[in-house]
Amino acid sequence: MRRIILALVLVSLSLTTRAAEHFKNDSRSFSQSADAVLHLDLSRVEPASALITGRRQKGRWKLIPFETAEWKGTALSIYGATNPPMVRLPLSERGWHAVYLGLATTSGGFNIGGNGVRARLAGEPVFKRLANNLALLPSRRAVIQECLLTIAELKGQPLEIAPLPGLPATVCYVRTVPLTEAEVKAARAPSPHRSSIATFDGHSWIWPFKPTSAEELAEEFRGFEDSDVGKWWFQVTGSDLVCYPSKVGNYPGQGTEDFPTGAYAAYTRSLETLFKRGVNPLKVARDAAKAQGAEFHVMLRPGGWAGSMPYEETFNSRFYAEHPEWRCIDRDGTPTFYMSYAEPEVRRHLIEIFRETLELQPEGVGFLFNRGMPLMLWEEAFCRRFREMHQADAKSVGDDDPRIHATRAAIMTDFMLEVRALLDETATRQGRRERYKISLGTFAKEADNQRWGLDLPNWIQHGLVDDLATTWFAYHTSFEKTPGQVDMDYYRRITKGTQTRAYPMVIAWKTGKPRELCEKAAAWLGQGDPGIAVWDPQVHKGWPDNSPGNVFDVLGHLGHQDDLRRWAKQGPPTPLAIPLTRLDDNHFSRWFPNTGF
Repeated sequence: MRRIILALVLVSLSLTTRAAEHFKNDSRSFSQSADAVLHLDLSRVEPASALITGRRQKGRWKLIPFETAEWKGTALSIYGATNPPMVRLPLSERGWHAVYLGLATTSGGFNIGGNGVRARLAGEPVFKRLANNLALLPSRRAVIQECLLTIAELKGQPLEIAPLPGLPATVCYVRTVPLTEAEVKAARAPSPHRSSIATFDGHSWIWPFKPTSAEELAEEFRGFEDSDVGKWWFQVTGSDLVCYPSKVGNYPGQGTEDFPTGAYAAYTRSLETLFKRGVNPLKVARDAAKAQGAEFHVMLRPGGWAGSMPYEETFNSRFYAEHPEWRCIDRDGTPTFYMSYAEPEVRRHLIEIFRETLELQPEGVGFLFNRGMPLMLWEEAFCRRFREMHQADAKSVGDDDPRIHATRAAIMTDFMLEVRALLDETATRQGRRERYKISLGTFAKEADNQRWGLDLPNWIQHGLVDDLATTWFAYHTSFEKTPGQVDMDYYRRITKGTQTRAYPMVIAWKTGKPRELCEKAAAWLGQGDPGIAVWDPQVHKGWPDNSPGNVFDVLGHLGHQDDLRRWAKQGPPTPLAIPLTRLDDNHFSRWFPNTGF
């Protein structure tokens, strides 16, 4: 053990001198990093029956040798379909420590492949998802990425490691770093800049992971607790297609036997399993937000009713199927896959969706209008309202006639007033002191909002919207000509002197390069924007351009304006990366393998 610690001292010193800056809670940043314990022999995990040497077997972790320039050890390795059980590594350390796992890159044979595991200390209710998001080095050399699991008081409890469904993994080591009292306090302190908004997809937090319990569902949120994210915009999945047991809507794929892919079938079957076990996924998400002190907003996708083949039985709103008379109709009579908000019954139906979600007492509700347009076209309900307002035939004027826009705005203002009335009525009935909020995802430019009836200046002046997130990625708007460009000057102008706040939005899986993201976010904050909204971040994902490290290390830090300014110039830090010299029988050299096939 003394030799291991000495080697750790040497590698820590060498790596520290190379890195100018580290992310918070990087193992190299702690004062006692030289006293860390490195668990290199993972053949000690239990039960032994879950392990195998030699040829791989389904349901077992393979023990393989690995080496770096300083260390030798025995790693745990699985493929995406191995499906082994959870294993436990005994830990004898006591006191407060930072706990890390060293995960190796997973080669796809010729280039990088995805990977990941779940880990927790015994006694913790929720696993954390970890992944190596580094690229292979030249000659296809694999690299270990060190991933923070937790800051916790160790009392002899073991560390538990389990697979992530469908992903391979190679776990090389576990590192425990002792912490001072001051370091514990600083590491566990909540962010002082909780100014960001995160959206959560009601679909993709379930289907890759096949959850069967509330604890497995809650894994999606572990890692957000010390981030800058202070508001969760949680999407139920569609309009009335929802991911919770509903008396008003239905869940996607309900009653479906034949799905287009196994992923969609897995999503529906997961929901059915959870419902049978009495688990309400929306409540799990709401409780997780409350535990983290984050605002929780129930968000609908206003155009999310039905899908065309091959999704016709996956995105299958029962209300949509039962009421073809209330669908949007184009001016030439062509029907669409959308329901018309010009129909009072459609609006009342969504009011009832909100009514049942308000039993969980979120902080607010809202719509992500970028998912999507149209909300009304030339069906009779719209044409009738147009005649009432303008004494003319809606089909006799151009698509972009200002009267078309005004009629849409009048109808959508009616709906916003109906939502506000529901929220106020519900708050009174619940004896709630806090006012329910309304949040909206809106379009990048004024002309797009006007075209589709989003009368934001009017809504803002009448207290019908509290927070706005500006989304440029919305079909049937001008984003195709101006990708990524958001007119924040327009939003600053219409919200100036009001209680409404407007947040520019970035996409977690379309951020651009790390420095570009930091430049953009720092510029927005520098111009007085209250924070940044992030579309569907996940803590274990990598950068979309394959830059080294986890994108959430920056996306979860978007409230720190000074750091963003600095990173915009020099780039954000990168995780501790340790090149491998050997992994199993591959002794890495300039002669890379797999060239003979």
